[in-house]
Amino acid sequence: MTSNSSQEVIQARRTESLDAPEILKLVSATTEKLFGRVNVVNVIEKASLAVTLVNANNDVMGHAAFFDYPNLPSLDPGKWEEWFHTKYDCKKCSPLNTLFMNYFVAKADFAYGCATEIIRTVFNAVPALHYIFLIVPRGVETGPVLTELFKPVAFKESFSGRLSIELQVCHRHDHSAKLHIRPARVEDHDDLTPIFNRQSDVLTSTYGDFFLAELIEAQDEDNKCVVADVKGTAVGFMSVCSKVDVELLSSCFDLKPFNGLQKLQGQTPALGPEKAPSPEREPRVTPSDEQVQRTSPLEERTETPKDSAKQDKVEEQVPAHSASLSRASKGATDGEPSAFCIQLFCIDEKYETRSIDFLPAVFDLFPEKDYCILTMPHLVPEFPLLQSFVRVTPRKYSTLSQELYVFHRWGLIESFQVSPCTSADTEGIQSVVSQLSGADIIMQDVQQYNNDRRDPDGTEIQCFVAKSLDQVVGVALLRREEDIEYIRSHFNIEDFIYFNHHKRDEHGRLFHFALNPVFQQYSKHFLKEVLRLAHKSCLYYPVCPRYTETQPGSKPHTTVTALNDLVPIRARRQIIYPLDKLGGNAPSERILANKEPFALTHLNRKLTLEPKVTINARIVVVGASDVGISFLETLLFCPHLRFNNLTLVSTHGLPGQLPPDELRSKCLPSSLCYTQDDFTHMALETWIKVVEGKVMALDRTNKVVKVSEGAFIPYDYLTLCTGQQFQIPVPTGADISTLVTTSEVTIHQVSRYTGPLPSSVFTVNTEKDCENVLSFIRGEFLTGEGKALVYGNTLDAFVMVQTLLAAGLPGSRVVLVQPPVSLPTCFNNPFIEDAVSAALHECGVACHVGYTLAQWNDGEVDQPLSRATFTSENKPLSVDCEAFFCFQSKKVDHDAFKAINDSCLVFDGRLVIDADFHTNDPCIRAAGPLTKFQRRYHAESWTHGNFNSKEVGEELAQSLLTLFDPTLDAMLLDTETPREQHLLIPIYTKPKTVSAMLPGGYNYLQVGKPSLNIPLDAHMVQPEYGRELITGKDHEQGYFRLHVNQHRFIETITCCTRQGLDTSNLVCLYALHERYLNNLLQRFDEGLIDDFYSFFRESWCLAVFHDRFKDFRDEIRELLVAKPSADVPSLEEKVRKMIDEDLVLTKDQRRVLSDSYMASSARKAIEQRLLGFLSYNSNHLPMYAKPGMV
Repeated sequence: MTSNSSQEVIQARRTESLDAPEILKLVSATTEKLFGRVNVVNVIEKASLAVTLVNANNDVMGHAAFFDYPNLPSLDPGKWEEWFHTKYDCKKCSPLNTLFMNYFVAKADFAYGCATEIIRTVFNAVPALHYIFLIVPRGVETGPVLTELFKPVAFKESFSGRLSIELQVCHRHDHSAKLHIRPARVEDHDDLTPIFNRQSDVLTSTYGDFFLAELIEAQDEDNKCVVADVKGTAVGFMSVCSKVDVELLSSCFDLKPFNGLQKLQGQTPALGPEKAPSPEREPRVTPSDEQVQRTSPLEERTETPKDSAKQDKVEEQVPAHSASLSRASKGATDGEPSAFCIQLFCIDEKYETRSIDFLPAVFDLFPEKDYCILTMPHLVPEFPLLQSFVRVTPRKYSTLSQELYVFHRWGLIESFQVSPCTSADTEGIQSVVSQLSGADIIMQDVQQYNNDRRDPDGTEIQCFVAKSLDQVVGVALLRREEDIEYIRSHFNIEDFIYFNHHKRDEHGRLFHFALNPVFQQYSKHFLKEVLRLAHKSCLYYPVCPRYTETQPGSKPHTTVTALNDLVPIRARRQIIYPLDKLGGNAPSERILANKEPFALTHLNRKLTLEPKVTINARIVVVGASDVGISFLETLLFCPHLRFNNLTLVSTHGLPGQLPPDELRSKCLPSSLCYTQDDFTHMALETWIKVVEGKVMALDRTNKVVKVSEGAFIPYDYLTLCTGQQFQIPVPTGADISTLVTTSEVTIHQVSRYTGPLPSSVFTVNTEKDCENVLSFIRGEFLTGEGKALVYGNTLDAFVMVQTLLAAGLPGSRVVLVQPPVSLPTCFNNPFIEDAVSAALHECGVACHVGYTLAQWNDGEVDQPLSRATFTSENKPLSVDCEAFFCFQSKKVDHDAFKAINDSCLVFDGRLVIDADFHTNDPCIRAAGPLTKFQRRYHAESWTHGNFNSKEVGEELAQSLLTLFDPTLDAMLLDTETPREQHLLIPIYTKPKTVSAMLPGGYNYLQVGKPSLNIPLDAHMVQPEYGRELITGKDHEQGYFRLHVNQHRFIETITCCTRQGLDTSNLVCLYALHERYLNNLLQRFDEGLIDDFYSFFRESWCLAVFHDRFKDFRDEIRELLVAKPSADVPSLEEKVRKMIDEDLVLTKDQRRVLSDSYMASSARKAIEQRLLGFLSYNSNHLPMYAKPGMV
């Protein structure tokens, strides 16, 4: 881009709200006259598409905002089309092909270049777009730039009035014209070969230099070729074939929504495509050329036309949740095949955004065919042509190596209108939803809308229908969002919107959305129109767990077919408030409401024309551990990515799918990585395929996982996160009648028990295991007299004892047998060990320490369990029992080990990985306690088990995202990492946490820095340990221990109390400096704190527990690091200089630093940030005073 005096290299990208200050600098008097005085942030927030141009220094050169309605305050945004058509000669414009430029600014010297580039970018980003209108107030000059780009629109001859505005238009053909498609000729070979060779040399190397000419020359009735012609030069090529093996496709893909790719019986003749196609695809505004999709189907298909009909398949996906949607129309599926396939396709990158222009031409070649299909390998990224196709959902356990995409002839018709529903549309709606599971609910709500426009409780209802050629093909029903305060406080919707720029009545909740699969490519346009016509800026759709029953008076939702167009929103961690102390200063009831948890998805105006990057790679995760769940969560909550082939293989499926049960939730210790509500808030089952079973074998050559149920799961990338589980212990077989001791017993070197097992011997590792155990206990066992024996000295063993007591078993029927103790113990705290021992004695639980399992039933293991015997270094032990719970130690599951070892992955006690999670197979990653680091790191004691599993899973996902996410910083993709960094294991910073219910009703919480498992005494004698602060040593008040390190940061939190624990609050204390906690050390030393539980329930510290407090701390640090000016050092630099001179700061130096801070601008900035934090989050923090209140 050039001006009269200089030249600039620019990039186009989507506008961010942070651009607003720079955009304001470009505003001139002419801007205000033309567009009015506007709030730029609000314009960015409400625009359907906002584009910013930046130069190499990231300076804003120009900006434009495009809306789907004109900038006329007096005109209802939902009625502009009728208004236009009555006054202007623009009958072809419609909401589908029209946008309005409601704002534009640019640097004066580059204004024309900026405007031209922005308009070109928008036309390329929205293929269906044909017109960009500009509203000019009468008497206002647009200036030479816009005058050249926009031309006046003539009034209709029948209109004789005078308006206060002038309408101007910019046409597509002036900037990004549609391509001319014609039959291919042999002489096109010379033009096309360089295009093919730039993108792939597979065909040339396989079939020779003249394969293209031979293919064109071999055309017949079933095989046709067309080219895109620009000024006599062929710039694109497509080969199609009418021979399609529909039966083969049907066996691999769910083709029901497309009538099996067959004609309907009694169907009327196919509608011919109109000359101006309007297939909707998601727009693409790319910041650089590198982000433009360069892949062509050449990389997907290397077969000749003869082979292509047998090629693997076409896959159309009605988005993940439209599997329930019936085929487009009623009719049998045994009709005549009605599909043709694209065999080869290639186009010059310069014109690839107009790839859709090929479709009308190829449909003309086969007028009797209704479906165009295309297959591509899973690892090939989607290219612009596929944005108009619909991906077909594969059948369960399909091993096909291709994705199938489908486009229906009707998608070429420019007739797709959205309008408010009327009573006359009822029959059409019934036809669209008749095969849906919630059809009755939808029709009831439609009837309610037609009758009253609102619910009996007064809630506004809005219903819209989508029509093509006056036939109803879709329906959407929404209500006003009445719980927006709850949603804002419980979900991170502010990751996507500036909440204060959206009025309360602009938030709507989507209840029903169904669209004929044939028109699925218009799904996002349908939602965009719903927002415009309903005068909404945001839509929300909740996803409730399967076990949730509809509450009386609630309004049920149905599965929407547009779920892939929405983005999932993360839930927010909530503060646990001391409501008894806050009184009237507590948050409102709308925020504290105790609602059934749900997941939330969202769409706003900014997202309606923003594409998602589709990733079809088959990513298989083995193991529903915390690491595996965190990995999946990280991938799925990338709002700009859509993963179509995520599969979880787990013995019992996803956790969190059972209805809540308080006792079951306390049956095992919790890592606090995920709770039942967390699983509900994620709704992972909505986005991934779950296969229940154990991995029995890995075929690395063919990239297939064999599951215990006999299924074969193909993968492109495999992630192993099986962790470790409690195993059945191997009895020594000792005969205690001989009074043998443990040291005298011959220990068999067997790591796995393979013999017959008496009934009622349990290992408890998962939620499902807990459910089975509780079912057993609550059954006949509870009313019997037999004893339950818990074997182990792990934390899980103590928790199981408490579970048995809480389930109703008297202590006299519970026996705890502990193997020989190894230090440190599971508590690593003498006080807690004593408290638990006292509680066990108080409950009447018999405890035996230092015993090794000898036999069950004296060796008669084929009988029901009646007895277990043990040896020790003294006398043996025999316990009559009818239930045996194994918690001796955790190991790698034998089936997982066998699958790993047999596939020749390196296994050295655990699966060996490097610092980037790679195994010796580049397509297989692993993480969690299953793994260990390679020996070259010299870190034998450190494994992923020493760290926070959720953080490990997040880093694992990031390592994979570098392969798929085009937005990641180039630094993350740099392969030239210094060699020494490859010799270090990664550093994880989040705390290792555990929470449990212990015997005696003690709530136990341990939060600590990732570290090696060494005894507490040995840790405390280290010179840089710091100090410990303890309150409540009387077993009644509740034990609370804080470890403050030498830098006065909280490093360890240990709680053991019979009171309720504010667990999520207390975890927030980790890594906080004690000064954040109201000068904790000073107050403790002065004797002002005698109970930490009460201290941390005081209202002053609630801000510390806020989920955004860490972000606030980061902002404060940035202020301290920033230089006040170029020649003035920052406060951090001053501190570093003093430390470099002398490692210890003197009192005088501290006073100098304090005075420097008090006199600096940073102090006032920090105060303003603090007030801003409290003000912006006042919905959660109303208990804090604000300026002006006193």
